Amino acid sequence: MKLTKRIVSLTLAAVITAGMTAGCGGSRKTGVPAETTTQSSESTVAESKDSEASASADVAEGGKLVVAIPQVHNTFFMPQSTTTSDRFGAQPVIESLGRADEEGNYYPWLAEEFYADPDNLTFSIKLREGVKFHDGSDCDAEAVAWNLQKYIDNGKASELGSPKEITVVDERNIEIQYEKWANDWDNVIGDVYIISKEAYEKNGEEWCKTHAVGTGPFILESFIVDNKITYTKNNNYRIAGLPHIDELEIDMVMDTNTLMSALLNKEVSVAMKFENDAIINAVKQAGFESIGRKNANCADIKHIIWNSKSDKHPMGDLKVRQAIMHAIEWEQVAKALSGGLGEATPLFCTSDSWAYSPVDFYEYNLDLAKQMLSEAGYPNGFETTIYTKSQDNDTATAFQAILAQIGIKAAIETLDSSALAAIQKEDDIDGFIANRGASKMDFTNNYIRLYSSEGIKNHGIMLRPAEFEEPLFAARAAVTIEEKKENLQKAAKALVADYVMITPMAVIYYESFAVLGVKDSGIYDVSLEQWTPEAVHWTK
Repeated sequence: MKLTKRIVSLTLAAVITAGMTAGCGGSRKTGVPAETTTQSSESTVAESKDSEASASADVAEGGKLVVAIPQVHNTFFMPQSTTTSDRFGAQPVIESLGRADEEGNYYPWLAEEFYADPDNLTFSIKLREGVKFHDGSDCDAEAVAWNLQKYIDNGKASELGSPKEITVVDERNIEIQYEKWANDWDNVIGDVYIISKEAYEKNGEEWCKTHAVGTGPFILESFIVDNKITYTKNNNYRIAGLPHIDELEIDMVMDTNTLMSALLNKEVSVAMKFENDAIINAVKQAGFESIGRKNANCADIKHIIWNSKSDKHPMGDLKVRQAIMHAIEWEQVAKALSGGLGEATPLFCTSDSWAYSPVDFYEYNLDLAKQMLSEAGYPNGFETTIYTKSQDNDTATAFQAILAQIGIKAAIETLDSSALAAIQKEDDIDGFIANRGASKMDFTNNYIRLYSSEGIKNHGIMLRPAEFEEPLFAARAAVTIEEKKENLQKAAKALVADYVMITPMAVIYYESFAVLGVKDSGIYDVSLEQWTPEAVHWTK
């Protein structure tokens, strides 16, 4: 891939559409108007919410908002981030080029316009005029192209659709050339977070991991690892009248009881990711407001990743993997891992996801599981290891008990998130990984990003048969929604049911709560990562 600079006039002729490109011609998607001093009736749903809040007499300008979440923030240098959870803490200060709506369709956010041209295999980005980073440098085409290149330099070319060339056309326009058509360019490019090139060159990469200079509604004040992030209002934000609050704080609270106590005592304004029925009922009875939606984009899936690739370890044998699947009592395990609120799924997706198709669960039959394990050469089981993070010890412990039923002894090794991410990149892991991941309505990009040969991790352990990758890549190249869904469902079936490369243990629909008077946070309206820090406010 090469990055070039071309100073020419950019002419884009196409009709404005929010739908998927259909095989010929191009499609243009526009976001809020380039003018930052006004709002338009043609804005998207998210920006309309901002406009309404700005005009509302109920908005209490100023104040402080404290959001508590049971997860850590790893880095602000997003080209090296290995988890989408980093996006939540980044968004107040670093903006993405695009955002998703409630149906999962992407529209420009920091960018002004996206234009996909399937005939010429190009994706064009038009930037807003006059946008500045917090350090006063220009958010222009050169800075954005540099950000795209940083993703590629850090091994994330596949996350951008593997571009062939990035061209700076002029100060506000960038053209990305691809070698083959894909229907997800607005998605993968929309998920790129833009930082100041000048700040990076002045301070270096290590500094950028714990500091951030973006274009967002807030300026990063401090980042205390594994503890909290604090932000202050950006008085020069590109959208007039926003943000509404003066101070923002994100607290990382890993213990659920501590999280509940902080909310009940109103030490925090918003508490996220409750997944225990008793705690949720207690919070509701105390009068706190439940926020967010229940859909495919707002769930987590607790799961096990197998070493399905190995020819050295028992899990490399499909019969061993299938034997263990027969030892899982699906509904009971799902309820136990979700405080009674979750559900079991036979595929790595929710029942309303595009990836879902009717598939039978593996029958819970311990005698059959033991018989198959014996036929595979392990009549007395074997010893192995389950690797996990502290956040997912419950999944590891549940799976440990499942394995014990059929004579497999598994030790649990708890690692911090960075150490686990490191061994997931290339290592041939002798065992399993107990994990959780965000659910998606359209799983195409996540499957490619995490589980395919083009992805950023699991290269040492994922089998990746043709029956998985061929329909997965066909889903990305599809020209209709129906074709995409059909291929994605084939890939999902191969991933779990046919080849047992990953096993979903429970779908978790989290409950999040806010103190009365907190409005328009956007938390869990669209996905687990996306929210609207620029729009959140207190009511009078």
